[in-house]
Amino acid sequence: MPELNPILVKDLRSRMRGARAYILLTIYLLILAGVTLLLYAALSGESSNDLNAGRRIGQTLFFTIATVALIEVCLITPVLTSGSIAGEKERQSYDLLIASLLTPWQIVWGKLVSALAFALLLIVAIVPVMSLAFLFGGIGLTEVLIAIAGLVVTAVLYATIGLFWSAMLQSSLGATSFAIGTVIALLLGIPFLIVIFSLILGSSAPSDLLDSVWFIYLSRFVTASHPFIALGATASLLSSGGDAFFEVVRTGTTIVVVPSPWLLYIALSLIAVVLLLTASVRLVQPASPGADRKKRTGRQG
Repeated sequence: MPELNPILVKDLRSRMRGARAYILLTIYLLILAGVTLLLYAALSGESSNDLNAGRRIGQTLFFTIATVALIEVCLITPVLTSGSIAGEKERQSYDLLIASLLTPWQIVWGKLVSALAFALLLIVAIVPVMSLAFLFGGIGLTEVLIAIAGLVVTAVLYATIGLFWSAMLQSSLGATSFAIGTVIALLLGIPFLIVIFSLILGSSAPSDLLDSVWFIYLSRFVTASHPFIALGATASLLSSGGDAFFEVVRTGTTIVVVPSPWLLYIALSLIAVVLLLTASVRLVQPASPGADRKKRTGRQG
């Protein structure tokens, strides 16, 4: 039986033994349950005589729960990893960690997986709350699986962002600030750019440009880089009877088939994860004595 990563075992024990993990999980579920109860009370009071009230309540509850869970995942997961490596530097244990027999990849992988294990626990905990929508109808298994896949991929991506800044900076506070700032910049900057380009191109762009295949693919890739836009577009596509894996875009003269927004989001996120992990491993990689000697020689010269 292969031996588990010691970094993973150590961080999991320290993270799950304390009361902070359970307090965070309780607050996380209380927020979801409170939003669900308030929304149900508002919807049931407005649609008491509507024959399709159950279906509408189920859809609204599901999308609201998924949105609140996605917001919490975006805010929590970078914090879980932003202090993982920077904290070792602050505790003066980073040199001992680097001098151990563990490779930089094992260090980075152990720190990431230990944080993701808790993030996945948060995602699994919302499944019973999300399944309440099945009692009212209007939601199928496909929507639930796509929502869970989106939450998991978002957790992996934003946890990797926090890990990258933790490897880059020397303090946990600085790494957490940069990680949260990066997440906020992505969540607010992408819609801002979409609105700006829509205003610029909407009135002056020729129809040939807007109907071209490359522009359609480019616009889909840009919108799919945002979790809320990608998953929201997928929900709209499914509610209108579209396919879960492909989207058919009809222009004036051509028909373009593009992958569904949630598939594009997963692909782009995994590419970003690989790049950030590679950069984190390189940052954790200890400098060779020869490189340090060359630096000192260059300074003296």
